[in-house]
This record gives sequence, structure tokens and C-alpha cells, in this order.
Amino acid sequence: MKKLITFLFAFLFILAPVWGQRGKTPDLDKRLQISIRTLTTNKNLEMQKTLRQETDINLLKVISWQEFLRLNEKAKERLLASTRLEAKALELQLKENPNMVLPQIEYKNSVPDYSHAFTHKYIFISENISHDTKSAPQEVINILKAARNARPNAKILLAQEFLSWTGESKDSLLKKPGQNSELYSSYPEVTQAADKLKIDQLALDDIIYMAYEKNIAVKNGKYIVWVTPQDKLPLLKYKGCDALYTRWASAYQFIGISPFGVLERNYQWARRIKAAEPHYDLILVYAGSGHLNNTYSNDLPTLLKCKDFAHIALFPTDPIDQAVEKDYETRFLKGEQYAITNDQQQNQEETRLQEQATRGTTFKQSLDQTKEEETHQSRENWKNKKLPLWFSLTKEEILQANPNYKTPNALKNYIDAHCTYKIILAEPRIEQEQKPEVCPAPKTMPIGPKHKSYI
Repeated sequence: MKKLITFLFAFLFILAPVWGQRGKTPDLDKRLQISIRTLTTNKNLEMQKTLRQETDINLLKVISWQEFLRLNEKAKERLLASTRLEAKALELQLKENPNMVLPQIEYKNSVPDYSHAFTHKYIFISENISHDTKSAPQEVINILKAARNARPNAKILLAQEFLSWTGESKDSLLKKPGQNSELYSSYPEVTQAADKLKIDQLALDDIIYMAYEKNIAVKNGKYIVWVTPQDKLPLLKYKGCDALYTRWASAYQFIGISPFGVLERNYQWARRIKAAEPHYDLILVYAGSGHLNNTYSNDLPTLLKCKDFAHIALFPTDPIDQAVEKDYETRFLKGEQYAITNDQQQNQEETRLQEQATRGTTFKQSLDQTKEEETHQSRENWKNKKLPLWFSLTKEEILQANPNYKTPNALKNYIDAHCTYKIILAEPRIEQEQKPEVCPAPKTMPIGPKHKSYI
């Protein structure tokens, strides 16, 4: 901060004589315009450089499956430490604010009003349950339309987990409206809607099928995890795919959902978004809820150091295909069995610590009341199933309900978010035809100074 202040004062000192001559020097405006254009060009070049580095596989570090497992154990410890820090902060806050309550929540069965969200720089849109529902992407399209209507002249960016780099070095991670691209979209309807609304899109994730003979490799953030046939890799079933693709896809899934994988992916997403940030007035980030919880050290809002954002949490209720549900269950069980994930332990620890911190408090009572009201609303009073149930909660409303609130920098999900939406979605308003899964041909591992020993 001191360096920034010093720089600003120096900048003002340099420009002071120029400002004093405004109107006296005919070429002044031209020089200022050139300076602005140069600054913009430099920022653009810096962004392009960062994004190009993100797609340069030769800059990645290759690690073995055993090294991945070792790093994953460290990430598990970090995740549990983060959970304990949150619980401790909550406990301290409730001691300082013994009468802390959540404001009265009013669920509405109507088209959500997102106008408050668009007053913030960042909007995080989290998708719960699974990534296979139809209602979630349809609501994201509604959010994009509302954003463009609210900010007709704004430069808007949609950064999403569901737009992925496929390993084509010629392809940019940043997609301009109407621009042809080899980026892979899990939700093509969202990508098409963004194009029509003149919204730029940024690919956050990677999906690159890399294999060499019997070995496979998975890109995860700044790492390539190299897996040999001798490694004890849990396998999932992929109908109609050969053994090599099945091994790669299984490794891709388990690495991606591991604590190490999620953290490294979040670091990658933060780098890409930060590179693009100066060029946009409004940034929407669409991803799974596991990336956007705003915990102490692991999630994207924290890594981006966001202070001005809204959070829109989508909760789809449309039925999940039984085969898809079985796949998720199998992945969960095998992840726990092979000690890659620790969801069960993490959830139990989180529940225990939260119960311990909130037991007997007015905050717990108000939280339980909110949950009861939500259950009642969703089962009894959901009259128009074509529209969602939703509520919004702003920072101002929380502080109004707690006028004596001290140190409003904890309870991150309620205070720091400034504005939180919860949207319970019914079945989709527009049906999309399910596309059959295609097993792609593998890409050979790139030959470079850091990869020759693995080829």
C-alpha cells in the first residue's frame, strides 16, 4: 500500500505541470490520448501474455501419481485447518455479538430481481448438487440477460468452469462474441447466449486428453500428473471407450475433485481472472459451489481478494438421471476408498465445529427457523413451479437486524458478500436435447525440455 501511495504521488507530481497548462498547449489533449491508448495497450499485452503462459504446457511441472498423493495429503490438512479457523472465528464473533440473528427471510415465487447484484464488480454464481441439471444453466442465461439490461454499455466478462481449454495452443482462453473457438463448452446454450448479449467469455478449466503408449497425463493448474499402468488408480466406467481413455478420464475426475486438484484449479482460475480484470466493468464467475464458498484460504473469492461482490447460489431441484446419480455415487465412494478425497471427514468435522460454535445462541435459532421456513415454502407454498423460489439478503439488511454488530469482517458468507441470493430452481423452462458422450482421440504429450524424460 505504501508503494502504491508513493507511486500515485509521483505520478501526480509528474503530471502537475501538464495539468497547469491545459488549454495553453494545443497538442496536450493528443498527448494525453496517446498516453491513455498506450496504457490500455500495455494492459492488454500484459493480459495476453499471462493467458498465453496459461496455455504453454512447457511451463508446467510434471509430477508422478505418488507425488500428487503426497501433495494431496497436504491440501487435505490445509482444508481442515481452514474449517477450524472458520469455526473459531464464528465462535469469537458470537461471543462478541451474543444476540446475533439472521434477518427475517421472505421467499418469493417470482422472477428473481438481480438489480442489487449488478451494483458490484464481481458476481459469483454457484451451481449446487451436480453439473448435469438443465435448470441451472437456464437461470444463468436469465442472469446474463438481466446483467446486460442493467448495464447496457458495460464491458462484461463471463468466466466459467464450464468453458475449457482443449489443448489447442492456437486457441485463446478469452472468447470474444461471435468468434470461432475450439474451447469446449459443457453448456453450449450459455455460451451462445453470452455471444448474443455481447459478453466476453473466459475459459477457466482445462480438458486435454494426453496419453503416450500406456501412460496418461492430466493437466491440473500448473502441474501435469503423470500416471503409469503400475500406479493404483481408481477406475470409473465409460461406455464405449477404450482402456486408455478410461484410465485418463478416471484420473482426470479424481485429480479434479481432490483437495489438491480443487485448490490448484482455483489458483489457475484466479490468475486468469486477475489478468482480465482491468478490462471489464462487471465480471460474472460461474462455477460449482465447491469453488465459491469464500473460505479462509481455499476458495476463489478469497484467492481473488474480492471486497465488492454478490453471490448468487443456484439450487436445482430437477430430477437427476439415475445413471448420472450412480456415477456421482461411485466417484464419491472410490475417492474416499482410495483416500483421494476426504469429503466425509470434512463434512463431519464442519458440522461438529459449527454445532459447537453456535449451540444455544440466538444465531442458531434464527438459522434453524430459516431452514424450517425454506422447507415449508418449498413443499407447501411453491405455487408456480415454472418460477423459482428465491430470496436476497444484503449487508445492509444484516447490519440493520444487528445494529450493535462488532467487527463485521467475519461470518464471511453473510457479511463480506454484501449481497447474497438463494435461488431454488424447479424443472427447466426450456428443455435441451442431451448430447451423447464422445470419446476423443488422445493428444500425445508435448516434447519440451521439461518433458523429454516422460516421452
